[in-house]
Amino acid sequence: MEPLEIIEKTEELIAPYLDENGIELVDVTYKRESGGMILRLLVDTPKGIHIDECEALNVHVSAVLDKESFIDEYYVIEVSSPGLDRPIKTDKDFNRSIGKDLEILTFGPIDGRKTHIGSLIGISGDKIVLEADGISTVIPRDKIAVAKLHLEF
Repeated sequence: MEPLEIIEKTEELIAPYLDENGIELVDVTYKRESGGMILRLLVDTPKGIHIDECEALNVHVSAVLDKESFIDEYYVIEVSSPGLDRPIKTDKDFNRSIGKDLEILTFGPIDGRKTHIGSLIGISGDKIVLEADGISTVIPRDKIAVAKLHLEF
């Protein structure tokens, strides 16, 4: 089974558990790393995710995948918080980020640059609007390579 098929099947199988427990699936990857294949689930809740919730989800995912037995190779399951620098990908992510400072890297230049930092002031269909120093920049969503909160230390 291809990695994308494994990800899709896993998402489908765990969706009821996530819904019942108010957990949002931020991202899923299935890829080879130094120790072998890793099925990594990044999860969150509106109040943040706690380690006991990650542990319970890990146990559930393991049981479901053992029962379904559609992954033919040895793999490790990792369930964790996406962290402060979590990727912003979905409509829900962008809506939750309105008013916050974002850092967006685009595939190509927009207004002469590929890195955009500013406050997310709006979302309109397939575009987002950032504002920095009183200047608004409209960025098409399909031109976004990476979007995340802009963190200053």
